[in-house]
Amino acid sequence: MYEDYFSIDDILSTQERIRCQLLVDIPKLGFLESSSSSSLNDDKKDEKDKQNLTSLTTNTKLELPYWMIYSICNCKTRFASLPELPLIYSRIQRQIFAADASVVDLAKQAPHFYRQGRHLLELNFDEKRQVAITILQTYQQRFRSIMDSAFHLILSNDHHHHESMKHQTAKFERQEKLLLLLGQAAFRDYDRLINNETKQMLPPKIQGMPNDLTNVLATAINRKRKR
Repeated sequence: MYEDYFSIDDILSTQERIRCQLLVDIPKLGFLESSSSSSLNDDKKDEKDKQNLTSLTTNTKLELPYWMIYSICNCKTRFASLPELPLIYSRIQRQIFAADASVVDLAKQAPHFYRQGRHLLELNFDEKRQVAITILQTYQQRFRSIMDSAFHLILSNDHHHHESMKHQTAKFERQEKLLLLLGQAAFRDYDRLINNETKQMLPPKIQGMPNDLTNVLATAINRKRKR
């Protein structure tokens, strides 16, 4: 389920709430029902609290974090199902992605769009294939924009164009921003290579690597340069 137990991004993406519908009665968890509103008067609230302490009935709809949904939807005895998808993966939103995914502000609407979507695909629901296709096509459409932004933010001297690129990158979600940084690093290295500045490129210092091994790598690189 989790690619990295200690990953902050993974923790945040699995905290997103998803609406589910119970398939069985669950005793003594009535307080989880979202219909118990604070707008009720005191008498009705007291009566409602007593009812909530009894059970959650079948077909009750709840909003629970993904890590809990995964447990109750994928166990041998299914306790709940997904009556509707999160808004960002809904049919209407999928149509927007199909039209032009590059204009969608994922940073605002779904800061962990790809990671959360990958977790969502581990559940069983009717539109699973459509959601998977949307996630893939969205990445394919936005990848060109990510690489263009990485290139122009490094090499462009036009202030207005630079600001336009920054405005575009503000729409990137977490994984896209990491990919942008990798792209910028790759373009910097390529620029050094073209300008014959490879002597400034040093072997990577890997944490925990012995100094002897680092020296061997450096010696090997220097020999290739002399040739």
